[in-house]
Amino acid sequence: MPLVLSLRVGQDFYVGEEQVTIKKIIAQSRFEVAVTSSGRTYEVSDQEATELRELPDVYLSAGDRPQAGLARVAIDAPREIPILRGDALRNPKEAEVECAKQGSR
Repeated sequence: MPLVLSLRVGQDFYVGEEQVTIKKIIAQSRFEVAVTSSGRTYEVSDQEATELRELPDVYLSAGDRPQAGLARVAIDAPREIPILRGDALRNPKEAEVECAKQGSR
């Protein structure tokens, strides 16, 4: 079962050591991402999963329940590969507080 993150343009996430950034939202279920290490961009949609060349066996697709201004990134990866939001990696304490706030709603 994939992990789904809701991200805005400019926000990023990490799959293992690879940083992936949301570059452009094209439509509700279509967006573009870039892998920092290679500079390669990928168009992602809900029509088919996109395999990242930099990360074999890691697939991205557009998640369900699209929201205006957000890319819903569905990430399907082997369990041994960690997946983290960029903000959570850079500021783990702030991410814990924000997560606790959202959980209490």
